[in-house]
Amino acid sequence: MRLIHRRSFLLFVFALSLLVPSLARAQDDPTPKKRLRSPATVRGFIGGESHDSYVIRARSGRTMTVRISWTREGDNSAGFSISKSANFFSAEPVGFGKESADGKRWTGRIPATGNYYIYVTAHPTAHYTLRVTVK
Repeated sequence: MRLIHRRSFLLFVFALSLLVPSLARAQDDPTPKKRLRSPATVRGFIGGESHDSYVIRARSGRTMTVRISWTREGDNSAGFSISKSANFFSAEPVGFGKESADGKRWTGRIPATGNYYIYVTAHPTAHYTLRVTVK
């Protein structure tokens, strides 16, 4: 009886080892990231379950400012987040900087040189303008 349980357990572990990489790939962010150079102004349309992705390289000690505005249509809204992660699905906001203007503006001093990802979302949809500067 113990041998059957051990074989079942080993079969389960083997099947799980085949499944985990597939699950990880399913969470990959297929959205292409548009490379920005400061100063940048981008106009776009977004909504529903999707997002637009941007990436900008910034050097340590510089100040990055991100602003968003959108065309008001009913009660729609747009927003953005800034992350060090290239994957939207696992992106956590950076731990520095400060929001203002009800989340329409963010300013932060870059602590480490690298790529910073900006993800734009809207509810339900929005025509937006994103402005990014690094000084």
